[in-house]
Amino acid sequence: MNQIVLIVSQIIGFLAVASFLLSYQLKKRKNIIFCNVISRCLYILQYVLLGAFEGAVLDVLGAISSVIAAKKNLPLIKKHTKFFVVCMDLIIVVAGLLLYVNPFSLLPIAGVLLHTTAFWINDEKIIRRVSLLGSPFWMIYNFSCLAYGSAVGDFLTMVSIVIAMIKYRNPKDHSEKTVEVEKHV
Repeated sequence: MNQIVLIVSQIIGFLAVASFLLSYQLKKRKNIIFCNVISRCLYILQYVLLGAFEGAVLDVLGAISSVIAAKKNLPLIKKHTKFFVVCMDLIIVVAGLLLYVNPFSLLPIAGVLLHTTAFWINDEKIIRRVSLLGSPFWMIYNFSCLAYGSAVGDFLTMVSIVIAMIKYRNPKDHSEKTVEVEKHV
């Protein structure tokens, strides 16, 4: 692989990571999804440069699914939510299997399904939890296709999501648990 292409792809990967990390620090669902879509576009470009086409296609489908999820309150989508979720998930799985190269190419299928499914959920806390589950799949895939910046970014994404989960936890829930513990002591 050309060294310049490899370097450019790594830089793009780091920009994608920055956008993705920012997304989980935002409070509103709409803003989380917007930053996630920007991140996916950058990841797609990186995967194309690296020749990791299964990652690129699955990120395209993930971006489409994220945009549809962001518009889930539109009458047509709201009326047929299950249909949209099932169709997008099926398209993601079929596309991923059609692009199968090796066992590593199955990992982004799981990662994108978890990340995009999270965006159909209304509760930001659950969005973060489900998204957290998808990141290890992408991290391993990224190492396997030489997207090292993105692999490090996936680790940082997991850390970022955990920080956001702590940051936005309900202090009332925490104080109630403290009271319960104190009652038992």
